[in-house]
Amino acid sequence: MVESRQSEHDRGFSLIELVVAVFIFSVVAAVFLTSAIGMLRAATDAESRSRTASSVIIITQLLDRQVRYADSINFPGTGASGARYIEFRTPSSSSLSGFTECTQWRFLPTEGRIESRSWRDSATPTLPAFATRMSEVMDQGGVNYPFRMLPVSPSGSLAQRLEFTIEAGSERTGSATQVAYVARNSSVLSPGNRDANNDGQSDPPFVCRPAGSRP
Repeated sequence: MVESRQSEHDRGFSLIELVVAVFIFSVVAAVFLTSAIGMLRAATDAESRSRTASSVIIITQLLDRQVRYADSINFPGTGASGARYIEFRTPSSSSLSGFTECTQWRFLPTEGRIESRSWRDSATPTLPAFATRMSEVMDQGGVNYPFRMLPVSPSGSLAQRLEFTIEAGSERTGSATQVAYVARNSSVLSPGNRDANNDGQSDPPFVCRPAGSRP
């Protein structure tokens, strides 16, 4: 009797028991991996939303400080490379440097990046390199994305306005933001406000657009 019981204990698992065990392990592993991937994706999405929200706050505050005291904004336009540009001028009486300054922003659709640069306004300025302000910006197309200038008109605003609209982040975590800024020192006489031929571009001589500034 003792030998019989030992042989029963020593015989191991049957093939059916092994298959069932492997199946149960696979199910448990699949549930665990699905949960882990879900948690990782949620954490990544939360980080992406936080990063995008922080970038949006920084860029909108910077634009607010720059546009607020501008005396002229050009209509936006597209450069030869496909980048979309807008420029505005801050008079010496309102600039921190005490000199009349030009500021240019651009959006690179193929790279999803927004950049800006500023320089002292002069007949032959030295144009500095662009600084990256935001990445992961989605391209919504059109010359008016992400910049749009609303000119002064008899039936409209008494000052030029710059509308900034962006959709940023990933496809799952993307969010849209639209902000309007008023150039307090601008008027119907601002050079960038003129568009006599209605082509959607400021008439020359426009401000802050030296040769080669919209590559």
